[in-house]
Amino acid sequence: MEINMKEKLRALRQQKNITQEALANHLGITPQSVGKWERGEGFPDITLLPKIAFFFDVTVDELLCVDQVRVEEAICEYQRQSKICCQNGENQKNLEIWEKAYSEFPKDCRVIEGLMHAINRDAVYPCPKDKAERIIALGEELLQRSTDTAQRENAIQLLCYTYAGIDKDKALYYAEMGGSFSTTREDLRCTVHEGEDGVRACQCYIMGLIDSAAMAASEMISKKEFTHEETIEAYTFAIDILKRLYSDDNVGFYAYDISYYYRCIALQYAEMNDAENTLKSLEESCRYAIITADLKDMDYTAPMVNRMKFEKSSIYKNYKGNACNLRLSALEDKRFDFVRDEDSFKKIISKLEKYAE
Repeated sequence: MEINMKEKLRALRQQKNITQEALANHLGITPQSVGKWERGEGFPDITLLPKIAFFFDVTVDELLCVDQVRVEEAICEYQRQSKICCQNGENQKNLEIWEKAYSEFPKDCRVIEGLMHAINRDAVYPCPKDKAERIIALGEELLQRSTDTAQRENAIQLLCYTYAGIDKDKALYYAEMGGSFSTTREDLRCTVHEGEDGVRACQCYIMGLIDSAAMAASEMISKKEFTHEETIEAYTFAIDILKRLYSDDNVGFYAYDISYYYRCIALQYAEMNDAENTLKSLEESCRYAIITADLKDMDYTAPMVNRMKFEKSSIYKNYKGNACNLRLSALEDKRFDFVRDEDSFKKIISKLEKYAE
């Protein structure tokens, strides 16, 4: 409370364009006392609070930043509710939470950011025009208001993604704001830290690099038409580098990605009418989906990531249920009809159903 008041008192005095001496004279105290309050080295006597508030034409609550405390509590509660929704894949409810928050605090950068991401999570791909335009308006407002690095980076990323389906030049404009791959904060931390901190920084960076490389390989497939063999190679590359990093198969969070990549490979084999490899790929997709469904807080154990941890609370979903529910839905694809009567296919269904929520 004291810290908030020192900032509030200084701001009020500067807004009124008066000196510490002038305020001190009005209150019948020394200028040194006002100086101490503004440095956070003291606090006005309680009997002076109404007089100070009256001088600045504010309430005592405003002077003490009680209103700001209430704002902080309210926004923290919205963030708490949102986190629960995102962990449960309740996108519509999450959007309703941030719409309500925005109606109360339309200028707060945390609320603008929350609403922007909530709209994006609730939208189907490609994002409808009305939702895209709103995301863009919120993102550009956030860039104007916020000085927080993480908030600005998140806004730039979502603006780039949103503009990609509307205006390529604008999307590239925001892409250029993303900075160079060789000067990321993770890379710089590797350079600065030593000892155990340095090892953790390097492992964190390696995890990010491998994740980015795997995603880039899978993203590449969407850019143009590739042969089945080329597509399988891209997804296999993504799987291989993840498995190489998590060499003891304790893949944690990345079980979801591996399951998805195997499912994509299975579709390619299905289109090639290769029953054996379709079923093998689906079996692996099922295995990693079950790992994902059973994830708990854990330590990674492979040598290159053994300082890293996984926390289940960090997972946000865009879907109900778990990875097994997603894979069961994917298996309804007609391209798998030619193996649907196989015993191994039925076993896959049975395993997924056992772990689905």
